[in-house]
Amino acid sequence: MRFELLDLQAEPEGVAPIRRISALGVHWRVSVATYPEAIGCIGRLIFEPQSPGTRHDTRYGPLTLRGRTREELLVRVHDMPDRRLLAYLHSLG
Repeated sequence: MRFELLDLQAEPEGVAPIRRISALGVHWRVSVATYPEAIGCIGRLIFEPQSPGTRHDTRYGPLTLRGRTREELLVRVHDMPDRRLLAYLHSLG
């Protein structure tokens, strides 16, 4: 079995906006950053607060999203219900 390590300092292949959600009294822009792998693509969710003067920082999810292609991964994330995105956001602190 071969493992390939991802350089966590590497720039993502792309960051695609998904949608906006509201939580904790703040509007959040939800995006997904994608990184190419030897077989397919991996990604992480990014939650950016959109309210001016907010005390919240941008939150980065773990690299747990996978797809055979970047497009497949993006479709999966677009299909996530808001309830799941809210759970993800709250799990990040």
